Amino acid sequence: MQNAKDSIFKHHVPTYNDGRFYLFKIKQAKDKYPKEYLEDTKEFVYFEELSISDKLRFEAEEREVYLTKKIRVAQRKDIDSLCVLKIGEEFHSVYNIYHFTNDDGYKQSDITLIHYHS
Repeated sequence: MQNAKDSIFKHHVPTYNDGRFYLFKIKQAKDKYPKEYLEDTKEFVYFEELSISDKLRFEAEEREVYLTKKIRVAQRKDIDSLCVLKIGEEFHSVYNIYHFTNDDGYKQSDITLIHYHS
């Protein structure tokens, strides 16, 4: 019979303590010649930093895409390719986001970032 202590340590609760980012949305002014601007959502999100594999970096660079970071957060379906993340003093745009449920049943999102050019 399995005791309570074994069942507690069987599951790993995700921790997002590598940093935090401020979330911005890319918007366009409703002018004759729309100009792009960033709308501050006034929220920040904690993340876990992931490594970018050599294979992923190579494949991206073959397409002339230069990845800056890969991070993991608790699942956020409101984050998409029209979002910009400010980490420290640098701005990164979302290149790709992947939503999934991990082996312990926690919903998470992996976000691949590129440098944001305004």
